[in-house]
Formats: sequence, structure tokens, C-alpha cells
Amino acid sequence: MPAFTQMAGGPQVLNMGLAPNMKGFPQNGQQPIQKKDRAPTHSLYIGNLSNKTYDLDLYKFFTSKGYKVQSAKVMFQQETSRSKGFGYLNFNDQEEAERCLSEMNNAVIDSKAIVLNKKKDSDFDTKANLIVKNLPKEMTQKELNELFTQFGQIGSCKLETFQDGQSRCFGYVQYIKEEDAKKAIDSLNGFA
Repeated sequence: MPAFTQMAGGPQVLNMGLAPNMKGFPQNGQQPIQKKDRAPTHSLYIGNLSNKTYDLDLYKFFTSKGYKVQSAKVMFQQETSRSKGFGYLNFNDQEEAERCLSEMNNAVIDSKAIVLNKKKDSDFDTKANLIVKNLPKEMTQKELNELFTQFGQIGSCKLETFQDGQSRCFGYVQYIKEEDAKKAIDSLNGFA
């Protein structure tokens, strides 16, 4: 049975500040440039994308499944124009984003099981973040998610894979609540 370890720390975010001549900010007594009023959007992070997946591919995939996607964006490295392996899906309403998140997490696009997450809140709980080691080589992203869902609500779940899609035998699970992470550790470490 796998061994489970609680991760210390979390993502590191740097505040780069505002550049002195950023577009849209007053310069030398000028009036600020007003942004157009837009309807609010509700976004989902989409990770573990193939380097063959582009914006239109995501848009077509989700709209063909009946989701009302406003837009889809894959992020690319500026220097190399290679995919960073993640992007964002934008929806006009929260209910549609929630429905997509609950139904399509771990769906397969271009031979890779995707990871869908809500945007992280500022109160991200690092003590609810687990690294899962010694996983069976044949375990899939979906099976990892199903294994840990029994202990509580998962914010994100990611099985690490090699470029050919083979499991690297470890992954990450982020619970919404710290107590759910503790339940998973207590329950599953007893089998190690």
C-alpha cells in the first residue's frame, strides 16, 4: 500500500508590483484608461495538458460535451512557444463552472487525464496538501482521485507522469480541509 506524507509549505507567490509606466495607469497627470464593462467570468484552472492541446481544442472539447464555455486559454512559454501544460476555462456563470468541475475532472484530452481546479483562495491551507508516494505503476489519475475522495472534498489531485503518459508512481492531493488530509493519512498509512 502507498505511503503518504504531508507536504510542508505551499506554492510560492511573488508580488512583482506595478511597473511605473504600465498601460491603463495615469501618466504625467493623464486620466486613467477605463476598462470596458464586461460580464463577470468564472474560471477553472485546467492542468496536465498535452503539448498538442491548444485553445480551440479545449473550447471544442468542452462545448461538444454540452458545457457553455465562454473561452479557453492554454498558457505558453514566451521564449520557446511551448505549452506550459496548463490553461484556463472561462464560464459566464458559477453554476456551469461547478458542473464542469464536478463532471469533467480527470477526463482524457489528447491521451492525458486533465486536472480541473477552482482558482485558489488566499486562505489556501498548506496543511491540507499531501504528497502520495509508492503508487502502483498502473494507477490512473481518476483512480487516485477516487481513492482520496472517500476522506473528504478534494480541491485538486494530480498524478505525476512521464512524457509518454506512464506513472511516475507519485502524486499530489490537496484537500479543502486539513482534517480531511489527516483522515487520509491516518487511514491509509495504517496499511503501509
